Amino acid sequence: MKISIIIPTRERAFYLDASIRTVLEIDDADIELIVADNASTDNTREVVQAFDDPRLIYLPSDARVSMRENFNRSLVASSGDYVIFIGDDDAVLTGQFPILRRLLEQEKPDGVSWFKSTYGWPIEGYGKKTGGIRFYRDECFGAPVEYDPRSYLDALMRCDLGQLYPTPNIYHGCVSRAYLDRIAPKPGLYFDSTIPDVNLQYRSIYLGGRFLHTFHPFTINGYGPASTGGAHQSPKPGTASDKIGKAFVAENRADPYDDIIDHALTIQLVFLATLETLRARGGFDDPAPDYTAWYRLALNAARAKPEEAARVGGILDSYAEQTGTRAQLDQARAQPPLPKRKFAERLARVRGQLRSFRRSAEENGQNTVLTATHVVDAVLGADYGAVLDGSLSPARAWKQARNRARAFKTEL
Repeated sequence: MKISIIIPTRERAFYLDASIRTVLEIDDADIELIVADNASTDNTREVVQAFDDPRLIYLPSDARVSMRENFNRSLVASSGDYVIFIGDDDAVLTGQFPILRRLLEQEKPDGVSWFKSTYGWPIEGYGKKTGGIRFYRDECFGAPVEYDPRSYLDALMRCDLGQLYPTPNIYHGCVSRAYLDRIAPKPGLYFDSTIPDVNLQYRSIYLGGRFLHTFHPFTINGYGPASTGGAHQSPKPGTASDKIGKAFVAENRADPYDDIIDHALTIQLVFLATLETLRARGGFDDPAPDYTAWYRLALNAARAKPEEAARVGGILDSYAEQTGTRAQLDQARAQPPLPKRKFAERLARVRGQLRSFRRSAEENGQNTVLTATHVVDAVLGADYGAVLDGSLSPARAWKQARNRARAFKTEL
């Protein structure tokens, strides 16, 4: 069974080297690593070509394309039975990967989702808690659970996004090629809206499948000032995130599969735009979403980006007119803003923090997503395999992980 790991990248050679190394350190001849270079003008090509490993495939693009197209073309070029996407500042947990392979070979699910660890690149002037990894008791050594994503359809229609967990994901998740081909809008087209991972997530909720979720990490989500996600926050004009955001918008508008709603670089509108684009292009007419709830979520984009309030309002006004949902939009505007987090979510976050610990990712004077991988693998060890065998309890595995963690610097 071959597993394809794909890293879409552009202009982030600084991060890319460490990300590639986390994959190539995996002792597994039956993987392929595809680096899909979206017409980078930095030294990305040199970084990739410095590696001498037959499992590494360099896939450059002659011209800049949208993120959706870069994901799609790299998926078409891959040959694995299962596919995993990570970002160019992310990592695969080398030591945990054999356990993921074991689950895939034994269970043969449509895909596997998992908790991903988070690592902030310690870039000067960026972020407060960077350069370390937090280990959560409830997200380590947990037994896999099987689920059908179609069970989340009602929650999606209600815009109860907090209930959409776990769900399939191709980004920091694993999906079988057979499933991807089965639910593809048409042969060779796997994503037909702007954000590939959300597109697949929502499509799988409509169409269902047999998936596993593990309460144990297999990848690390890295973030830094050049991350695409930062462009959807509130970047200052002229910053790296601001420039990335503007390029992102321009590339999407040139893509024939751009969303049918402008998302104004706000997360809330991204979710609405993905849902409505998927429904329009896929013919998912029934059931209809609760537009009042969805519009209320979208209006909350103005809280995070007040400078975009007028634009967001105009986008929603236009779409409400097109769809005959003006009454629902007016009702949403009459309701108070949504809280940043519900009380239950805040309580769960506090409980999670209390049942966790944080360690520095520094190793021999270096602190990158590669050293973070080494630290996580050293702390977790190979105990998850023993838990799955039934020869070790999750509680005992957690205790042993805490003992191993004493070898690393504690961070608050």
